[in-house]
Amino acid sequence: MTQKEVLRKLIDLLTTELKAFEFEPSYKEQGFIKRTSTNIFSYQFLVYNRTIIKTGEKGFLIEPYIWINVKAIEKIYKEITLNTELKTDTNFITIGNSIANIIANPDGLYENRNRSLDLRIYEEEHISLVAEQLIRKFKEVAFPYCLNNSTVAMVDKIINARPNEYKVHMSNDNYRILKGIIAAKLNNNPQLQELIGIYEKQIIDRDMYNVTDEMSRLKDILPRIEGNS
Repeated sequence: MTQKEVLRKLIDLLTTELKAFEFEPSYKEQGFIKRTSTNIFSYQFLVYNRTIIKTGEKGFLIEPYIWINVKAIEKIYKEITLNTELKTDTNFITIGNSIANIIANPDGLYENRNRSLDLRIYEEEHISLVAEQLIRKFKEVAFPYCLNNSTVAMVDKIINARPNEYKVHMSNDNYRILKGIIAAKLNNNPQLQELIGIYEKQIIDRDMYNVTDEMSRLKDILPRIEGNS
């Protein structure tokens, strides 16, 4: 079996059940996509090669991820980003992480990292067993995550509460700072200016100078961004 064959078989096994939640299969995106007027949701499977050292048997590790694109936030981020590698709408991710990391950090603070569900496939019959676990984690974790965190207000809350802490929902600090400010502005957060000051200090303290230009571009357009009424 190849990675592509394993991925295709997993997607095929999950298609009927996930379509009931309006998630459509996408081999290109390595999982399932749901599009609404306000969001893009992605339940994605990353496949890693693994070898049992004692036997030399080769197989695969499957890690499911849930991603949420909040269109109102990403529309503004697209205006200020200098990252030319972000080309498709599914490349623009507002929040999300692996299911294992989300489970390991229930309060949202990113204290437990690099966790795994340890879903392994070494033989053909393992595929259906892993598919069952992927469906279960979708229903127990991924879908509720989408329902609970898909609004500007929730992004503002989970990213900007305790702004000095690392968040499992947005592990890339560049995105956390920029999209946190965008969410605060859109949500009419009265602490917006305080948040900007905190984040600008973080950029200096954490040597995040690669985000400086985008921060300047964002501050330039903030006055014309209208918040939610």
